[in-house]
Amino acid sequence: MPTVIRPLLLACALGLAAVPVIAQDAVVIYRCTDANGAVSVQNDVPCPKGSQQQRRVMETPAPAAIPPMPAASPVTGPATAPAGAIDGNVVDGGDSDPDAAGENADNLPTEPPPALFSCRTWDRQEYFSDDPIPTRRCAPLRVSGLDGSAGGGLAAACEYVTDTCAPVPETALCKQWQQHAHDIRAKLLFGRAEDPAATRVELDRIEGLIHASTCRDAN
Repeated sequence: MPTVIRPLLLACALGLAAVPVIAQDAVVIYRCTDANGAVSVQNDVPCPKGSQQQRRVMETPAPAAIPPMPAASPVTGPATAPAGAIDGNVVDGGDSDPDAAGENADNLPTEPPPALFSCRTWDRQEYFSDDPIPTRRCAPLRVSGLDGSAGGGLAAACEYVTDTCAPVPETALCKQWQQHAHDIRAKLLFGRAEDPAATRVELDRIEGLIHASTCRDAN
């Protein structure tokens, strides 16, 4: 390789080394099952003692690097007054548009999130729903044979039971909507979604509701 090329390669290598490396953040999600079979999902906090624990790590995308501002070019002549200026005073404000500023302010969400309900199934599974009508489920019944033995062969029976639901207070709506989205993400992450494609669509819908409401910037 010709000697004259080596300084150029060295300069390129130094330039690449100078590029900052941005680490990706990770969120650890724990799925806990207690002795009674109740399931809970929590961020970055291990399950309490006596619980069955599943641990998953979700990588969050790193923010894009901000390129440096270009250096200002030296002034080689007298400064040029902006269009619409007389004797150095701007007449019509140049590119400033108060209507545009008001328009950007109007784009900020001002509506609160829709109502949300905290529900529980017959087997003590808790979940959130924005449907005001509680879900009815078929709770299995114990079947006994004619001789009183448990099982009853191949026979099976169930009883329809309606989930119990209560509206989430307005002061906690944003927090619980965020938790609702978190629970659905955990279903996808732990492979507990019966229909992953439909669950992904539901997650996108919920995130859209949050983004369009005053909960968008809530912690």
